[in-house]
Amino acid sequence: MQSQVPDCIQKRIVGTLPVPMTGFIVPSIDVVHNRVAIEIMRGCTRGCRFCQAGMITRPVRERSVEQIIAALEESLDRTGFEEVALLSLSSSDHSHIKEIVDAIQTRFHEKHLTISLPSLRIESLSVELLEKLSGSRQTSFTLAPEAATDRMRTVINKPISDEALLDVTRLIYSHGWRVIKCYFMIGLPGETMEDVIAIADLCRRVVMEGRKFHGLKATLHAGISTFIPKPHTPFQWQAMDSLDSIREKQAILRRELRGPGLKMTWSDPETSLLEAWLSRGDRKTSEAIFNAWNTGAKFDAWQDQFDLHRWQTAFEDAGLDPYSYSHRNRAENENFPWDHVHIGVEKKYLLEDSRWSTQGRLRPDCREECYVCGILPNYKEVRRQNPGNHWGCPEVKITEEVN
Repeated sequence: MQSQVPDCIQKRIVGTLPVPMTGFIVPSIDVVHNRVAIEIMRGCTRGCRFCQAGMITRPVRERSVEQIIAALEESLDRTGFEEVALLSLSSSDHSHIKEIVDAIQTRFHEKHLTISLPSLRIESLSVELLEKLSGSRQTSFTLAPEAATDRMRTVINKPISDEALLDVTRLIYSHGWRVIKCYFMIGLPGETMEDVIAIADLCRRVVMEGRKFHGLKATLHAGISTFIPKPHTPFQWQAMDSLDSIREKQAILRRELRGPGLKMTWSDPETSLLEAWLSRGDRKTSEAIFNAWNTGAKFDAWQDQFDLHRWQTAFEDAGLDPYSYSHRNRAENENFPWDHVHIGVEKKYLLEDSRWSTQGRLRPDCREECYVCGILPNYKEVRRQNPGNHWGCPEVKITEEVN
């Protein structure tokens, strides 16, 4: 049986996304996500160095405007929902996002739908798209700058200047929205307390832009998450920030993000620590998970059920140091527990990007230039069989070879 297990598990992809699901369950009570959700695009070309989803879902594949509208029509007829969520890792990066929104508003004008784009890139958010969305009944707008200084945004490969962010938030407020949500991350590699304080400074500047249009009704909701170095990312060699440091940074932000129009939510540091242990664990971690379950661990995402001490004991009983998974910098030549799972993106590419982060080098969007991350060499036949611009990668002709 052991001999039948492959040395490497290669990710499989669909070259052209299938028809979206349209048979949604309609609850008999009011729920949070009471909407039709359509995935308009899979994958991302931006290359944020902390983002596991952006790496493991490559390549980018888009659904057509016609396919999206047809799926929405069938879903709305079946459910009666009045809100539509256009899902992807970066919805505003869809090459036809304006046409999609315009087609929805034209086709379903009488339904007065709320159109939600829960994942938007500041760089690809335009005045034209905002004007199209302003006719929808959205209550808030969500952006994810992740860091508040140019240096940290270069480290994570998410370059967006303060001025560009303020310009976008000014446009959002001026088009009628009163609430903007901004997501930031603390504990990133190389972060200083000055970088943390800059988050609060930037939030105050954003809400001041809102007050020019809405007075004290303008609101900025800052969501502060904790960085966890995830497998299959350029940051998989990095260590997680210490609990004491995370708590100190959260305390600074709770103190600074006070006053009219400012709200803050944050992730529990101990929950983030457990997430790091589990996401970076190896086969031996399974014994710790079994031990925790045996001693009553359940529904750990619920704050009243979570007990870090129980998990620490479970790891100790398995003879493991959980902090060696979360708080240790890895050698460049170290073999990872997840190396046998091949996501299509080569480890040498991730390592190069890791080095670039310490050198202050950016890697532009790979729609502008192919950096041979591994997707085309590993899936060239799939690409040949699925020609067209719905992929974010270049086409591969019959006679071409990818090095």
